[in-house]
Amino acid sequence: MSQELLELMRERITIGLEREETIKAIDGWERVALLTLKSGEKFHFTVKDNTIMVDEGPIDNPDMRIKSDEKTIRKLFLEEMSAASALLRRKLKVKGSASDLMKIRHIF
Repeated sequence: MSQELLELMRERITIGLEREETIKAIDGWERVALLTLKSGEKFHFTVKDNTIMVDEGPIDNPDMRIKSDEKTIRKLFLEEMSAASALLRRKLKVKGSASDLMKIRHIF
């Protein structure tokens, strides 16, 4: 299941990187985020050089920590739910700086 989710995230990130607003938002932004699913699976995102990459597995010392469940992550990447809505419903928990929280919607 994790390989399928990883492929979905990569595909949707590629689509997102075609949007001018995404490129503007991540311009010069360098962060590493750790996503932990309720199932225990972990993925990490690297935002660097105006691109976003996602890989399976944990990473040391992430700038942001994200917790959610697979269903919510799928909805976020398929744009069936906004990050703001997921945060308000407590389906998505993010720990990081305030400015990072404002940009997280460009990853999801």
